[in-house]
Amino acid sequence: MNSLFERVADISEVGDPDIPMDNNDRYLHGRVDPGLDENIALVESVPSVAVKRSTKSATKDESVIFGQHACSSNSFFLALQFSISSNSPKMIMADTGLRYLDAFVTTNSARCLLTTLPTELIDYILRYLGPFELASISSTCRLLVTRAKSDLCWQRHVQENIPGVQVTSPSPCNSYRELYISHDPHWFLTKYKIWFCDYFLTGKIIISRYDPRRGCIEGYRLVAERPPPTFDPWEADDEVLIHSFTPHCRLHLEQPVLHLDALRLESLIASSGKSTGIQRFNAETPMRIDERNHNGVFSNFLLARSVEVRPNMHLWPPPTIPAQQRVRNASQEAFVGSGHKPQKRSEVCNEAFRIRRWMEMSAGSNGPVVHLGEEVYTYATLDPKVYTPTEEKPYRGIWVGDYSGHGCEFLLMNQPDDDEPFDEASVVQREDETVEEWQARKREERIYRGSLEAIKLTGDPNVPRGEYTFIADDISLTGFVRTATEQRFKGARIVRSRGHIATRMFRNDKYIESQLIMISHNRLAQYWVGFGHISFYERVDIEQFLSPFNDPPPKPTKPDP
Repeated sequence: MNSLFERVADISEVGDPDIPMDNNDRYLHGRVDPGLDENIALVESVPSVAVKRSTKSATKDESVIFGQHACSSNSFFLALQFSISSNSPKMIMADTGLRYLDAFVTTNSARCLLTTLPTELIDYILRYLGPFELASISSTCRLLVTRAKSDLCWQRHVQENIPGVQVTSPSPCNSYRELYISHDPHWFLTKYKIWFCDYFLTGKIIISRYDPRRGCIEGYRLVAERPPPTFDPWEADDEVLIHSFTPHCRLHLEQPVLHLDALRLESLIASSGKSTGIQRFNAETPMRIDERNHNGVFSNFLLARSVEVRPNMHLWPPPTIPAQQRVRNASQEAFVGSGHKPQKRSEVCNEAFRIRRWMEMSAGSNGPVVHLGEEVYTYATLDPKVYTPTEEKPYRGIWVGDYSGHGCEFLLMNQPDDDEPFDEASVVQREDETVEEWQARKREERIYRGSLEAIKLTGDPNVPRGEYTFIADDISLTGFVRTATEQRFKGARIVRSRGHIATRMFRNDKYIESQLIMISHNRLAQYWVGFGHISFYERVDIEQFLSPFNDPPPKPTKPDP
C-alpha cells in the first residue's frame, strides 16, 4: 500500500494531465503480450553473458580530474609554462614575466616575488588558481587580495559551472566572487546537470541549471510524451508489428524538484557566526518551492557523503551504471547519522545528493501541525564521458524509449571502452575492393566493436530503474545478423541482443532473444522476437534544456471559480 506521501505525490506529479506516465491505448503484439505477467513464462530465455566491468568505474583525464581542479597553488608556474603554446603571444608574455621574476631571485630573495610583477601578469597567473587557492592568496597582502577578488578571476569559476548559459551579470549579487560564494558548495549541481533518483521502481530524472534572471539553481523533472501509437506489419515478417514512436521531451516547469536561492554574503557571515563550519556541510537546506504547486509538501536539500563500496550495500547509483563515487540509499535512521552526511568540505560528494520531503497538516489555523509521510530520495549524476558520443563510440548518450503501456522511459546508452585499441592493420584490403570501400569498411569495423548496454534511468513496475533493458554483447561481425533490405529499415545494421523482461515487482527476471536494429546514431529499434513487436529508441538532446531562455512561455493560469 502506498504511503500518504506517495499518494499525494501521485496527485501532484503523476496526476498532471499534461504528463501521461502511463498510456491507456491498447497495444497490439504479433505473438505474446508482455503486459500480462502469465505470458512472461511463455517466452524462452537466452543464456546470460557476464558483462565486463572495468576495475576503474570511470577514466580520469590526466589534466582535469572529475570534480576537482588539476592545477594547484604549488604548480601554477609550471601550468603557466606548459598549458599554452610556446609561439603564442600569451607564452611570450609569460616568458617575459618569468625572466623578470628570475632577475629578482638573487637580489630580492626575502621579498614576495609575485608582487614585483606588473598587475597584468599577476592577473594572468591568478587565472590558473582555483577558488580555494584564490581564497588562500587573499590572506597574504593588500595587493594580492585586491587582485584575487577581481571579477576577472571569479567570472571564469562561475561560468565553468554553468553549461549552456552565458553569464553576463553577477546579479543578484554585487560581484562574481560574491555570486560564487552564495552558491558554494552547490555548484556541482549545475556543472553535472543530469541527475537521476532512486524513487521506487520508476525513478526520476531531473535537469539542474542556473537561472541568471533570478540568480538561483533549479532542477526540473524531464518528462516525455507521445501521441497514440500506430501498428504496422513488418515487411520481413508479417507476424511482427512495428509500434510507431515520435516522443516529445520537455521539462515539467510547473513544479521544480530542486530550488536553491543565492545567499547574500551578509547572510552567510551572520550564519557562520552562529554555527560551526561542520554544520554548514551536514545541515539541511530548506528549499523554497512555489506554495501554489507543492500541495503542503516541503523539501530539504542534503549534501551526501560517498562510501567505500562493500558487499551487500544498498548503493546509488547501482553497479550497472559506471561511477567514481557511490552513496548509500538505505538508512534505518532516515539519513540523519554522521555516516551519511559530510562533516567537512573534503567529505562532500560532488556526484550525489539527497532530498527529504514530507507533508504538514494542521487541524485548523490554530491546531497542531502534524508531520507526515517523510521520504528521502537519493540522486546521482553521470560521468560526462559515459553519455558523450565520440567518433568511435557514437551511441553513447541519454535516450528515450517506448515501453508500450508503461509509457516513455529514459535510458543511458553505454558503450564501454574496449580492452584493446583498434588495430587498423587487421583490416586487409580485398582483391575486389576499391580504396574507398576499404576505408569505409575499416571505419565501420572501428565503430562497430564491443558491447552496447541500455540501462534504465527511469523504469516501470516490471523492470525498474537502474536495470539493463537490453544488451548487445558484441556489435561487431561476431554479433552481426544482416543488413536490412526492407524499406522501413533499409541499410540498417542488425545485430543480436538480449532483452530483459520480468513480472511485476521485478520477479522472475530473465533475458530473451532479441535483435537490435541500428538505424542511425540517433535512433535505434529493438525487435522483441518472442513478443512479436518492434519498439524504438531516440537520443535526447539535453543541451536544449540547460538555458531558461529556451523555455516555452508559461501557460495562462485558470481563474479561481
